[in-house]
Amino acid sequence: MSISDLDDVGVLPEQPILWLGMAGFSAEQRALLQSRLVLPDGHARWRVCSFGEADAWWINGAKATMADGGLRVAGGAPTERPLKLHLGEVDRPVAFALPLASAGVDARCTFDPASEASIQGALAQCESWLWLTRAEFVLGRRIVRREPEARRGVYHVNLAGKLLAVIDFQQGRAAILPRAHPVDLWEAQWDKRPVGAHDLPESFIPSSPAQLAWAYVRRTDHDLLPPRYRADTIHYRRAPGVPLRWLRDSQLMLLRELSVQPATLATLRQLTGLAMTQIEHDLTCLYYAGAITTRAGKSAARDSARRDSEPNLSEPGFESLLRADAHVQQASDLTAPARLERWRPR
Repeated sequence: MSISDLDDVGVLPEQPILWLGMAGFSAEQRALLQSRLVLPDGHARWRVCSFGEADAWWINGAKATMADGGLRVAGGAPTERPLKLHLGEVDRPVAFALPLASAGVDARCTFDPASEASIQGALAQCESWLWLTRAEFVLGRRIVRREPEARRGVYHVNLAGKLLAVIDFQQGRAAILPRAHPVDLWEAQWDKRPVGAHDLPESFIPSSPAQLAWAYVRRTDHDLLPPRYRADTIHYRRAPGVPLRWLRDSQLMLLRELSVQPATLATLRQLTGLAMTQIEHDLTCLYYAGAITTRAGKSAARDSARRDSEPNLSEPGFESLLRADAHVQQASDLTAPARLERWRPR
């Protein structure tokens, strides 16, 4: 069986929101840069977020100096604290605004903050480095948009006879061809394979259906939270089926509150002080990662009492994304805010 999930003919595919963190810039400089974060149609959409949660970092080179084997970035505003970075350990694209205060800065990407063309060039460079995030976005979107019956079994994602990805809903595993281009993934066919054809090529980058779905809902403006989560009581079910380092502090806060007792959307807003839009977006991510439920019978407390954590695949939703227990990480403490592992942006 072959399935194509392309948008309507003539409609450009949805592009991901990529998040940008800035350090060392004044409020005026930030505002100017933010107004120029626009690339032509067909490219990612860039938005500014907190520094630690960003996909890419922009640093004011005039505020960056080498000190004690690392990069020190002075605050650009009175309330901004200095940063100490070791560029060799950074796991995301970094671009420096010229001029550079220190000749010892290893700047792979620089831009002129006064030049719109230079800014767009730096955005395009960062976008190219984030190819895996963009590939995950495409696969995740196609997973989320599929009908429940199409989220079972094993699929090979092919284009012109070339295998680009393997999605195994049965075992909750996936793998992506290194350097797979997002455009190719948009155009690829999803061919359903026998259950025994679930082996993942060793050279491919491992993932999971839940992680791919998370990559999409984290970077889309579409409202994907099921309506019942706005009206019913929400229960903590299990640790999200994604690496804990992917979670933002706000998501950890929500999980912490729900692990103590079930709550409604309005109650979570009172308990956390977060904006409603932030809560709704965070809950959407947690829903597709299998961490929350509106069914009391499937909550963590009930599962513990039954000593049965196997998902009920007969019910609608995205539980089949978490079919393999090996991909469901257990957390003994959801204290927030805290970084539980070395951070990789998602």
